[in-house]
Amino acid sequence: MDGRLTLTVVTPERAVLQSVACDEVAVPCLEGEIGILPGHTPLVALLGIGVVGYRDGSRRAALAVRGGFVEISGDAVRVLADQAATPDAIDEAKVSAERGDAENRRARVAGDEELESANADARFAEARLALLRPA
Repeated sequence: MDGRLTLTVVTPERAVLQSVACDEVAVPCLEGEIGILPGHTPLVALLGIGVVGYRDGSRRAALAVRGGFVEISGDAVRVLADQAATPDAIDEAKVSAERGDAENRRARVAGDEELESANADARFAEARLALLRPA
């Protein structure tokens, strides 16, 4: 696609997006967010926890991701996520409860690994809830 990106997002369970044409993509990586436009330098990076946003003309859309990799090659952006959620697949009450559980676990963790897990669970819940409450 000349001058356009194609975005694909997959998890081990399913294809979330397949070759969606877009003008720009923003991806949460471990070291911060990466903005991607057509002609971006090839790159493979570790995916963080947060929101993948993409724009097609004036239409904006987003999904939440947790862990995995992002690969940029040519004008193809491939997100290989451990977990991903689109706004239409999010049960707000369930995700709010998950966030509350993660926050409660923070108060009684026994070590760094448990704290990291509770923090990651809370961040992924917050990313999914952010999709339901756009700014």
